[in-house]
Amino acid sequence: MLPRKITALLLLALTTASLSAQNPPAQKPVNPDQLPGLPSPKENDIMCRCVSTFLPGKNETFFFKIDDTYHEVSLTGEGMSLPFPVRGSTTFTLYKKTPAGEDAPPYTPVVEQALSGDGKDFLVFLSRKNDKAPMKSKSVNLNTSSYPANNIYLFNESPAALGLQVNTSKAVVKPFESFNYKFQNTDRDTYTSAKIVMRYKGENKVMASKRLRLVPGRRIILVAFPSKARTQLGATPLRLIITQDQP
Repeated sequence: MLPRKITALLLLALTTASLSAQNPPAQKPVNPDQLPGLPSPKENDIMCRCVSTFLPGKNETFFFKIDDTYHEVSLTGEGMSLPFPVRGSTTFTLYKKTPAGEDAPPYTPVVEQALSGDGKDFLVFLSRKNDKAPMKSKSVNLNTSSYPANNIYLFNESPAALGLQVNTSKAVVKPFESFNYKFQNTDRDTYTSAKIVMRYKGENKVMASKRLRLVPGRRIILVAFPSKARTQLGATPLRLIITQDQP
């Protein structure tokens, strides 16, 4: 015979298992940042990365059409998305569901941005003043003739002039314009520092400072814009996004 303590533990384990089977754990809600991915791109697709300079509403959803299927997508607030494969078109289009009761197609375009010129890699900048305002957009064709490798590119998407300092080189980038800094093409990785300076509260202040790894054959893209989220936290009011690619 089993000792009394072991018998009691076995009975407790069996009772707990029975209750768990009768009351399964509640399903966790779907995380909008973990929605199913888009279909894999094809050879002739145009790849678009979206830079959202605003914060989407809490329950705001967007849709992207590939072939005849609408896919729910999640825009990264004040950030850069993964590439969207634009197929069979030279226009990047985002949709929202048409409100119930309206005599219209089930999905309504909220962004229709032309993608002009040669090349298969684009940045699409998205902005708006508030949740009810229409969305504005513009595109940048990242073809290698205009944006070759071995450069640092700063896109100033703010209404203020920004200072860019890379090592000892300095430049002023006007509002809604871009600037490039060419780095030496060596056969090994090197490192440098980049600072973004803006006039803030009557003083020139460093808004962001980053240590950058310069990889031969790559390009570094910096995007700076006003940040509502950072302002609400009492931080410096400029957000800087950094990405690298190999064109």
